[in-house]
Parts: sequence; structure tokens; C-alpha cells
Amino acid sequence: MTSDFERYTQRLIESVSGDADVLGLVLIGSTADASYRDARSDHDFWLVVTDGAAARYRAKNAWLPNADSILCSVDHGSERRSTLFRDGHMVEYAVFTPSETSHGKLERFRVVIDRGGIADLVNGVAVTSVIAPSQRPEPLQNLALIVWTGQQHLTRGERLSAHKYLTQFAVDALLELLRQHAGLLDNPTADRLDPRRRLEQCAPAVAAEFERALARPLSQVGPALLALAEQRVRPAAPHLNWAAIAEVRRWLADA
Repeated sequence: MTSDFERYTQRLIESVSGDADVLGLVLIGSTADASYRDARSDHDFWLVVTDGAAARYRAKNAWLPNADSILCSVDHGSERRSTLFRDGHMVEYAVFTPSETSHGKLERFRVVIDRGGIADLVNGVAVTSVIAPSQRPEPLQNLALIVWTGQQHLTRGERLSAHKYLTQFAVDALLELLRQHAGLLDNPTADRLDPRRRLEQCAPAVAAEFERALARPLSQVGPALLALAEQRVRPAAPHLNWAAIAEVRRWLADA
């Protein structure tokens, strides 16, 4: 049986396939792969068009199926847009010219319209989307710096800023540490571009530990994340600068 989601996808393909200025349509994430889809999935895609058609497709969204039922729509820069329909359905898309596809990132995708090298183009984007570890900050020392910065902001009474450092930046650094040294992305269903996605399905024990750490009072989040790093990563990577982590943990205890 064809689902409402698949019917919308087919209507999308039909709505743009008759325009010779449309060079490619690339379905992304759960739109491309039904095994990642559930009742809350939205439609994600790239529309690749000629240089002359980009402004036209970006200026209006009447070409979207069910455009008369749009509740609201938000531009994210000149190329991307999120659109919410009155039934709660979300569509997130980018309109790119071929040369602009390098502005995006891809992991799971499926090319459903290809009029001249689009598959080769987006395959190249997918290869370069995952940043090599050598181009990232060293995550353990980065974690130590971020946690201490967050604590300093908290001590000054800057709670909102501290919250960002401790529950966002520090979490990202710890996820990268787990990715590099504890096999966080070894599960084939893991999201290589955003390890927060599907973490509960790929590594439920790790996800539960994060949840417990982040449920603590803000002053205790940093120490909990550092303890999680020691527990999960140190046995696999004893060569890292754990002395820095120990020192920051001591400072936090004194604070």
C-alpha cells in the first residue's frame, strides 16, 4: 500500500519534472530511505536547477504539492526553506544551482531526477560532507576547555550562556570523542553528520547516560560529562591528555 508520505513524494516529482530548468531532484534522509521513516518524518530534498531558474524557485513555493495548505514558511539564507503545512507536515528543502551544491551536506540520499551529471555531483558532496578527524579540534582537550568556560560563565551569573556551553558545545565535543575513540558511529544506522540523531536507537546506554547528566542542576552537568568521558573513553584511549580532565574536575569541585 502506498503511504501518504510516498504519495507526496510522487506528487513532488511530478510537480517539477516537467520543467526543463530542473536538472535534479535529490531526496535526503528518511525521504530517501524508508527504513528511517516514521509518522513524524518530514520531507527533505534538494532541487537542482539552472542558474536562470534559481531565483524563481526560491521566490515562491507554489510549486510544492499542497501549497494552498501552507501554514508558514521560513527562509534559511537564500537557498534553504522550511515550510509547515496545516496538517503538521513539514517540508525542508534547498534550491541549488549545480555549482552551489557544494554548500550542502549529504549522508543518505537518492537521486530521482538527473538531467546531466547530478548523481556524480551529489556523490562528490557526500564524500566531502563528513569532516575528517584531522580537521576537527582535539575533542578531549576541547571538552575540558568548554566545560571550564561554561563553569566560568555560570559563576558570573551568566546562566543562559553557561547552558549553551555545557549542554550544547560540551555535548558535541563529547560525542566527537566517543566517535573517534569509542566506536559511537559503528552502528550502520548512525548519522555521521549529526551523532545526536538516532543516538537512542544506535547506543541506548550512552544516550541514557547523556540524559542523566543533562538532567542534573546546571552546576553539575560539566562534572557529569567529564566523568562520562573518563568512563567511556579512557579505557580505549589512555594516551590522551587525561591530566587536563583531572585538573578541570578538581577546579570544578573547588568551585
